[in-house]
Amino acid sequence: MDLFLTLLMTVIRAYSSPRTASVWTGTRYRFEPRRRDRTRSGQLLTSRVPSYIDVSLVKFFIGTKMSAVVRKHGWIPVVLSSVQVRAQPVIPQGPLTIHTRVVGWYDQYVEIWHTWEDEEGAEVLQSVYLTRVTHSGPDKVTGATMLEALGEPVVDMPLSPAAQRLLSDYLMVKDANQKRKTMTQDYASSLKLKEQP
Repeated sequence: MDLFLTLLMTVIRAYSSPRTASVWTGTRYRFEPRRRDRTRSGQLLTSRVPSYIDVSLVKFFIGTKMSAVVRKHGWIPVVLSSVQVRAQPVIPQGPLTIHTRVVGWYDQYVEIWHTWEDEEGAEVLQSVYLTRVTHSGPDKVTGATMLEALGEPVVDMPLSPAAQRLLSDYLMVKDANQKRKTMTQDYASSLKLKEQP
């Protein structure tokens, strides 16, 4: 897929359309995968799935005005982890739609779903993204912070079980990395002390 041209066209179309989408209802990116994005048997290459999700995310950020809010506050969205569940064994040929929307949040962690649908509207693939926003300030950017900045009501939408598992795994790895970093710093400090006369 020529990702640059696809992204460019998506940006132009998104800015040319009404940007009134809610983060909860989300946006829909309709497309038909190009021939070179498929195998000889017609199956969509697995490596192309994240690329199409990226394009859908761009449309979502523009359509919900999240892109303007992110630029205004100097926020940087980060994908922490993701999981994909197939509702159909293969991604069918023909037009596809990716429905991108926020479905839950906890503290600074936001859950985004990318639901792939076939031409008849049947679910093909569910991709769950666990994300958060970083910035240079001392305060955390929570889900409530983002909703307020978007002018949307702050509603309590807990993370799904899938996102809770992603968050648990992420925090476990983060904690292990932090402990390893502390141990390395302590070891380096002890060596420095031993080198002193």
